[in-house]
Amino acid sequence: MELQFRHGIVNNQSFVFSMKESQEDYYLAAYDLLRNLLIGIAKRSRLFCSNKYDICDYPFVYTERQLDSVLLPELSSLCKGFVFAEYPVTRNSKKYDADNSKGRVDYWCIYKGFSFVIELKHSYHNFHTNVTKRETLHRWSTMNKYQLGSINNDLRNFDERTKGVIRLSLHFITAECGKEPSNELINDFKDNERNVFERLYHDLKIIAEPDFISAWEIDNKMVKKCPYYGKSYLGLILVSKIYKAILHVGSQKVQ
Repeated sequence: MELQFRHGIVNNQSFVFSMKESQEDYYLAAYDLLRNLLIGIAKRSRLFCSNKYDICDYPFVYTERQLDSVLLPELSSLCKGFVFAEYPVTRNSKKYDADNSKGRVDYWCIYKGFSFVIELKHSYHNFHTNVTKRETLHRWSTMNKYQLGSINNDLRNFDERTKGVIRLSLHFITAECGKEPSNELINDFKDNERNVFERLYHDLKIIAEPDFISAWEIDNKMVKKCPYYGKSYLGLILVSKIYKAILHVGSQKVQ
């Protein structure tokens, strides 16, 4: 099923949101979480463009570890505090031998009556190219095929009283360009971003079909204020696969 895209303005910031034509409860809950998470991360990231403290250093230009600076507090806020980081699970994949079957997921949380287990990755994309980076493909594959794909049995044993456990892959992709910021460059990105989304969708679908591709079009003032060594960072893309809810021990208690 192809994704549809539409623009939206939230908190005076510009976003492009995707949507599938699904009305299943688990999907709608996951979509709402993803949408609000992206909006909240944008709001928190803007604090790092501060005239008061003379700060210009954004968490989305590094790795997932730095991105956690804005992701974890926003996730905690949305989930009313029901969040674990580095939550222990047992994997059941051939990729993991008997001595290495114990692992962790990046986050566990409860949102809209569902449990979520979440894996996080981060990579970059130069929007002037027509090729998805091998690094992006590899991380998407690792997250979906091996990490989230290897914990089904353990999830069935979760006993919190929720409607089911939803596996969620979060892949943040920072749109970059090796040029100094300019109005022309910013407009060029906005003109081409849907082509980027469609290419990402078709390239990643070969591995695991994304259910959500959306982006924050980073505020023009932020783009111009803080070039990094001649580079420009123009958008923060969030790609996610939403796995159908797994019924677990706790879901049997839900009336």
